[in-house]
Amino acid sequence: MGQHEPHYQENGETNLVTVAEIERKYPDQWVLLEIVRDDKDYRSVVGRLLAHSPDRAALDGPYQRFRVDHPTARVFELFTGDVVPEGIVVIL
Repeated sequence: MGQHEPHYQENGETNLVTVAEIERKYPDQWVLLEIVRDDKDYRSVVGRLLAHSPDRAALDGPYQRFRVDHPTARVFELFTGDVVPEGIVVIL
């Protein structure tokens, strides 16, 4: 598997994880998740891990293939690392 090719997961109840677990297991990666249980705290959202990769564009194919068979499924894409690059300060 190349450096930026996504890693695919098989769907199934055994692959249910929270966003918090994903953030710990896949640091600094883009993650594609099918949401199966929502929560007010996004880190407690539960879903099936569909794919992950350090390259966001690598999730486009898995997303499109998943949508063909699951057009109404709720899908969540997130980055597990720091969104603001080191050395940058955000003022709100």
